[in-house]
Amino acid sequence: MSHTPARPTRRTLLTGAAATAAAAVTGTAAMTAAAAGTAHAATARPTPARRSAARTPKALLIGLDGCMLDRVAEADAPHLHRLIAGGLRAPGAIPYAFTLSGPGWSTLATGVWPTKHGVRDNTFRGQRFATYPDVLTRVEHARLALRTYAVSSWPQLTSATGGGPLFSPAVDVRVAPPGSAYDAGTTQDAVARLSATDAPDASFVQLDNIDHAGHASGGASRAYLEAVAGADAQVGQMLTAITTRPTYAAEDWLIMVTADHGHTDAGGHGGTSAREKQTFVIAHGTGFTPGSTGTSRMVDVAPTLLTHLGIAIDPRWHLDGAPLR
Repeated sequence: MSHTPARPTRRTLLTGAAATAAAAVTGTAAMTAAAAGTAHAATARPTPARRSAARTPKALLIGLDGCMLDRVAEADAPHLHRLIAGGLRAPGAIPYAFTLSGPGWSTLATGVWPTKHGVRDNTFRGQRFATYPDVLTRVEHARLALRTYAVSSWPQLTSATGGGPLFSPAVDVRVAPPGSAYDAGTTQDAVARLSATDAPDASFVQLDNIDHAGHASGGASRAYLEAVAGADAQVGQMLTAITTRPTYAAEDWLIMVTADHGHTDAGGHGGTSAREKQTFVIAHGTGFTPGSTGTSRMVDVAPTLLTHLGIAIDPRWHLDGAPLR
């Protein structure tokens, strides 16, 4: 999440979670072979990648709050490294001045810049989500039969707390685990739902502890790297939940990983330094060549997810992004 360090009820770093990484390695490896296609910067609007009609498209968007891609490269993060090796690695930069989670997640989820969605801080005052809804709400409006799910360690994204939620009541399932559960509770809920027979067709999962480590110890710290390793282990659990599904071979999964902002080396964000303005997209699935690189914009995430699900981008939505491919 992207509150200042003074925000109450911040949890202890979950560095011990890295020990679970090994258990998830086997399932993740199966995903690498599924990637195919071409990757490029999302300045044009490509046609959706072709897929077998027999495979059911599903999408998982994982948000790592305050995560920096160059620190992922340095961390003990085998699952994120496999996703990068098997798909697209696309760094980006935040173009506006307020590098906070409220506008960051709103931009990523809606596919439009703050000039349209209206969020400029963590209070969500001025939001125009009725006009520019989140991507899961777009899915529900386009195809009501599809199942949608959002879970977040930062409750403002999925519950009416502190000005939220970002994700609307149209989303089938919205979960904000108790504060004491933190990222472990978020991961547990996500794993249970992703492994279920009726798994969501489109999911959003936000993990918060990397941001907490950045505030507490700085973006250049060992504690920050350990938090990345812990989040990687939790990502691995989600990937294993997907790849061990009995119906996995008949499903066409898009996995995207992104971040709402970066951190200064000393810790904190909200300003305009290059470190704070870091963001990225890792995309793994149909249409993404293994080992490909490119550039991305935060507004490209939502249309990429919609396109993967076969939902056409309506020009009347006035999205600022375009599908990555």
